[in-house]
Amino acid sequence: MSENSRRAWSQQERLAALRDYAILDTEPEVAFNDIARIAAEICNAPMAMVSFVEDTRQWFKSEIGLGICETPIDASICAHAIKQDDLFIVPDTTKDPRFAENSLVTGNARVRFYAGAVLKNSNGLPLGTVCVLGNEPRPDGLTNVQADILRALARSVMRELELRVANRALRDSDERLRLALQAGRMFAWERNLSDDFVTRSGSALDLIGLGSGPASEFDDRVHRDDKWRAPMWGSDDQQEEIRYVRPDGKIVWLSARSIAVSEEGKPRRLIGVTFDITDRKRAEQELWWMANHDALTGLVNRVLFQQRLAEAIESAGASGASVSLLLLDLDDFKSVNDTLGHDAGDALLVEAAKRLSAKARDIDTVARLGGDEFAVILLDTDLDEASRFAQELAEAMSHVIHYAGRAISTKASMGIAAFPAHHGSPIELMKDADIALYRAKAERRGRAVVYTEAARERIEQRVRVLAEVRDGLGADQFRPFYQPQVSLRTGEIVGLEALARWQHPSRGILAPGSFGPAFSDPETTVAMGARMIRHVLGDVRGWLDQGIDCGRVAVNFSSTEFGDPHLAEHILALLAEFSVPTYKFEVEVTESVFLERSTETALDILRQFARAGVTVALDDFGTGFASLTHLKRFPVHHVKIDQSFIRDLETDREDAAIVSAVISLGQSMGMEVTAEGVETAGQAARLKAMGCDQAQGYFYAKPMIATRVPWLISNWSQPITASINGPNRIENNTECDQQIRVSS
Repeated sequence: MSENSRRAWSQQERLAALRDYAILDTEPEVAFNDIARIAAEICNAPMAMVSFVEDTRQWFKSEIGLGICETPIDASICAHAIKQDDLFIVPDTTKDPRFAENSLVTGNARVRFYAGAVLKNSNGLPLGTVCVLGNEPRPDGLTNVQADILRALARSVMRELELRVANRALRDSDERLRLALQAGRMFAWERNLSDDFVTRSGSALDLIGLGSGPASEFDDRVHRDDKWRAPMWGSDDQQEEIRYVRPDGKIVWLSARSIAVSEEGKPRRLIGVTFDITDRKRAEQELWWMANHDALTGLVNRVLFQQRLAEAIESAGASGASVSLLLLDLDDFKSVNDTLGHDAGDALLVEAAKRLSAKARDIDTVARLGGDEFAVILLDTDLDEASRFAQELAEAMSHVIHYAGRAISTKASMGIAAFPAHHGSPIELMKDADIALYRAKAERRGRAVVYTEAARERIEQRVRVLAEVRDGLGADQFRPFYQPQVSLRTGEIVGLEALARWQHPSRGILAPGSFGPAFSDPETTVAMGARMIRHVLGDVRGWLDQGIDCGRVAVNFSSTEFGDPHLAEHILALLAEFSVPTYKFEVEVTESVFLERSTETALDILRQFARAGVTVALDDFGTGFASLTHLKRFPVHHVKIDQSFIRDLETDREDAAIVSAVISLGQSMGMEVTAEGVETAGQAARLKAMGCDQAQGYFYAKPMIATRVPWLISNWSQPITASINGPNRIENNTECDQQIRVSS
């Protein structure tokens, strides 16, 4: 930080400096409007201003999105910003006591977020800000890139103001003209149109290495790529920007403004000023680079990538060439961030970018789209060539990197699509590659998959189902159906399991197999669970009011729902609301709840349920990776053996051994054991002989609507539990059938 930016200043000298620029109450200008527009665009903000702060008001030289040109000083957030040495950021104005009652916050503008870079003159006096405002709080404020650009824009405003001072000085006197030309890095000239001789001011020698002389001397030094502009450059009303090669070889950017002087009705002379705009061009190039490249890896960002993809497809369409697109995700990147920290994640991203760039050609584009997602545009490359490139890339990415003494994997999953083999628009081609990437991650990570129409159809089907399910939830078409759980010792119904069913208006009762894809969406899963639990508790309360003892009712909860640390509190409050005793309720989970990264949260939730008297059941035991450690650590009261082991229980010795082992394990740990999917009397008899506590399945009853449960319980008598005519498995698996199998 410079000494000038630190020194104390008085309001009097600050206001005097502001008046010296003669900017207040002037008409709008393109230069300032462009700066405000760039600030809004780069910072993703709906409002942006170039603001100057007086003693009683703040005035906007340029504003985007606010619709006013000034505010009283007591409504000015910028008045606070100018007291800062660096950026002034207010993530949420409603939570800042300085601004919670501000009229910009409480009024129609609804300002919730503010970020401003201070405009300081060379003496360190703050004049105002370049600021952006938003209608939503932004806890993370600005990215580093956005902050740097906002500071750069503030410097651009000051350069424009200094240029204004210099221009005003031109009108004062010849001496001031000389000083202004020097300060503004410009020179004045006069061109005689009759002999093309140019008379230049003394500062021209310093700026371009030329004094007065023939116009051709200048023209010969125009950069070869800009020579086509030379005939127009310096002409009346022309403001072409060109590169010029000085005698010492240095390249500078120049711009000129001129007027024609006529004599006897004919133009005789051009009088103008040439500006050295090299610093401005360099700043523009820096701003462009920052706006179009990823700050961490230096790769092209999403904005420039989309532009280049559109250009590549358009060019290939005109020439008959092919363009391949490869999308890439780093496998287990989140695990690296979670276990080793974001520094390790950043190191992994940088190394991945290096390996991608090393494999790509100069004509290709390698981009980081965000997070751990990268993309490569392969020009003049068909699908076969792109697949070979992906294989080589997979090999290059397979080598681990070492960070802080740990080996980190850089393996990646890739999706490939191509033009014209697949779709022709950039948006659709991106979707194609994204669908292929989704398949690669779902089927086996660390591989490349080429897009197919069948894959898109599956994705679109999933999207359609999700939309229909959301409509069904809105129309309250989902209801719990109930399947009894029967004691193998007494033959009595000891509980029910609630199973989601969709009462579709045209397709009838649908089991989860018809709408399962919707559960891949966390929001829908949570909404479905919330809707189901209220229906279940309403049904249980109704049965209890009728004097029907339904036993314990089990409800399935997903790992997504366990992401809410307040789940137990919410469910226990609902039990109290419906006056359903906690011992009548069972929380049924699969092992995925134990294996998610939020294990500690899930453990705390299950312990809250257990302390309140709610039973916890582990569903589908034996089908995945749940271990004895999980059974020991988590408060599990009830283990349910998956139906895949029950199906061939009477004929498969291995299945029988597994079932027997689970029963013994559960009972030795003090847990109830229930067998799912019991379909024959022989299976029931075998399970009873093994000592299994309970069973459920089609042998006893299919899932039924809540209104049938009282009849079932009232008319229940023990089914046959010994096989008389051999296995009697039910082949009709229509789970929505409401018939009940009850022996007389």
